[in-house]
Amino acid sequence: MTQQSPRLPQPIVRGANASLFRNYPSEGLTPNRLSSLLKEMDAGYVTNAMNFFDEMEEKDLHLAAVMQTRVMAAAGRARTIRPAGPDAGSRRHADFIRDAWEGLEGKTMLMHDLLGAIGRGFALAELLFDTADGWLTVKKANICPPSLFSFINYEEPNRLLEFPRYLTPGDSRGVELPRDKFIYHTVRSPSGGALRAGLYRGIAWYFLFTNFSIKDWMAFMDLYGVPMRIGRFRQNSDDASRAMLRQAVQNLGSDAAAIISDDTTIEFIESRLSGSHGLFQNAVEFFNRQKSKRVLGQTLTTESGQNGGGSHALGMVHDRVRADITRLDCLLLDETLTRDFIVPLIKANFGAQKRYPAFASDMEDGEDRGARLDSLKKIYDMGAPVPMAELYAAAGIHAPDAGEAVSPPAVKGGN
Repeated sequence: MTQQSPRLPQPIVRGANASLFRNYPSEGLTPNRLSSLLKEMDAGYVTNAMNFFDEMEEKDLHLAAVMQTRVMAAAGRARTIRPAGPDAGSRRHADFIRDAWEGLEGKTMLMHDLLGAIGRGFALAELLFDTADGWLTVKKANICPPSLFSFINYEEPNRLLEFPRYLTPGDSRGVELPRDKFIYHTVRSPSGGALRAGLYRGIAWYFLFTNFSIKDWMAFMDLYGVPMRIGRFRQNSDDASRAMLRQAVQNLGSDAAAIISDDTTIEFIESRLSGSHGLFQNAVEFFNRQKSKRVLGQTLTTESGQNGGGSHALGMVHDRVRADITRLDCLLLDETLTRDFIVPLIKANFGAQKRYPAFASDMEDGEDRGARLDSLKKIYDMGAPVPMAELYAAAGIHAPDAGEAVSPPAVKGGN
């Protein structure tokens, strides 16, 4: 084991500071304001944009639901630690990482929060190191609010930072963080770095359009949903009678009760509208379908479709599209966890290695495993040798360890 410098027992990033940088950009949001918000993000200042993305999830229930579907599909996959090779040293490294990962607090929530990078472009978690029996391990990983970071590069203004700085109250430039103390998950796009790759960037416009449509819809219902109320009074009515009649007409809109004098009347006129009354609903549903397509790659697994349905075969195709997206999300998260969780621990405890253990998500469901086992059986029946590791992997179980109790093998042809 190599000697290591002491690690800080307390976290560097204070999540409670997020309240000091909290604002609500969605209030009174306009196209010009949204455009300015995204330009700020392009320049590396992401606090306002991250606060806005939080509001999008809180206010847009459809967006929150489809994003939760995508995140849970990747976060809920079983993950194993694969050794770098078949030698004893590689297996020892894998066993060490497996023990460290199993002892980590809040693994499920950690993966869930790291996958927030799908919408925001990046996510960070701070590793809290600890020692046990002379070994350096990780006790916990704290997710960090993305609004507390900046990508502004003051040394090279034309380039953004590859790894963000931590903003603290009174320090607008931010604090440089030790890279090996953080899990930094990002998603990439052909158009640029992590800040342009998050899905919420494009969805922000549809969030804005949806808000406009819903506000207009509510105003329409307020104007035309309640019958018009007309109060009639005689010409010789005094001001007190007229004021009472006005108050009675106004109260009927909410209380459905009023007291009026004998010389006054109230008439209800129902609105008769022509044309399409579902314009606002159709607009909202259209915008929601665009959000579903952007997040899940399709719509039939979450909605009935524009015409109220879809064939079973088409639904299966759409579900396969979503499965492909989940597979990529898992592969990217596995790469991040391997780079930022496994490699630092192996280096700290065993020194630098040519190859390292790696995370591997289980992407097979019951049907996939059954088909794979059938294929392996056919190969075996044809007389070809089949590696035992392939059989165990296809069945979704691990190979028995030395000394582990196992069931006796089945006897072929027995009675």
